[in-house]
Amino acid sequence: MDRAGRRIVTRLPLVAALLLAAACSEEKPAPPAPPRVVRVVKVELEQGGFGGQASGVIQSRYNAQVGFLVGGRLIERKADVGTVAKVGDLLAQLDATDYKNKLAAAQSEVRAAQGEVGQAAPQEERLRSLLAKGFTTQVEYDRAMRNLSSAKAHLDSAQANLRLAQDQVAYTALLADTDGAVTAVGADPGQVVNAGQMIVTISQLTAREGVFAVAERGAAYLKPGMSIKVALQSDPNVAVEGTVREISPTADPVTGTYQVKVSLHDPPEAMRLGAVVTGSLEIKGEPVVVIPAGALLQTGDQAAVWVVSPDKVIQRRLVKVLRFDAETVTIQEGLKSGDLVVTNGINSLAEGQKVSLPPGVAP
Repeated sequence: MDRAGRRIVTRLPLVAALLLAAACSEEKPAPPAPPRVVRVVKVELEQGGFGGQASGVIQSRYNAQVGFLVGGRLIERKADVGTVAKVGDLLAQLDATDYKNKLAAAQSEVRAAQGEVGQAAPQEERLRSLLAKGFTTQVEYDRAMRNLSSAKAHLDSAQANLRLAQDQVAYTALLADTDGAVTAVGADPGQVVNAGQMIVTISQLTAREGVFAVAERGAAYLKPGMSIKVALQSDPNVAVEGTVREISPTADPVTGTYQVKVSLHDPPEAMRLGAVVTGSLEIKGEPVVVIPAGALLQTGDQAAVWVVSPDKVIQRRLVKVLRFDAETVTIQEGLKSGDLVVTNGINSLAEGQKVSLPPGVAP
């Protein structure tokens, strides 16, 4: 073997050693990451609907703030809080001296105007007869006619002033125009009051209703016309059916509750104005599912959740939301009993992703 051949034979073992070292130096592929552990909740169907109670008070639907139509000094108030008034009862009286003087002046003005008409009418009649016979001029008759028209206009004005003066004298006596109980007073004898100022407040006893402060969740279920059971808080056996009449569109800025007014059907006498009552409502609905608020995926108008399949694969499920609360979401459609809904890390999951469940949770 020549020298060149010996060099080739000598290098072959060296090349094989280098290849073997390179193969050994290659890193082994990393093992696949274990499936991500997710927290889930197993959902169960619950009976839908709403039931609850709220406390309120009995009030009158109609509360009239009654006052004088004229101003003056109050000399008498016959009604106090708690007084039961009938139509026509005297509630208060103003000093009518000034208004009676105005009435006397109006009466005198009417008598003077009647005298003017009494003089102008015969004169006009006489000149009309003479004009027809040609014994007077048209100018003279026209003057008599104007005097008669002016006298009649003066009489009409005086009579209108007389009626106004008579009304003002009558207005100094404040009379009840409806049956009810006095629930507030606004002036005392000796006080000078203005026209329209509240003297007493009359609440009608025949139009009683329950007024309740209802939380936002409860108010969302209520609709005008719904039937509500109203009972005395001190004696639940005294109860009556009522109908939701009015729901406040805005919440109270302090309590955050909504005012709900319930008309009562033939309330018993025990439900007096100011009595504390309890309103009860129960509404049945379709079965629903309640899940934590953090489990809901919301994309535009579509709501969805991640559900873990029996083979531990993530699946996106569209759902229909019935209502939102502070910490929970009520699902109306899309879930069934036994579904495992993911409650953590929902924004980092993907459709078809393999996951692992916590110990003790079976798919």
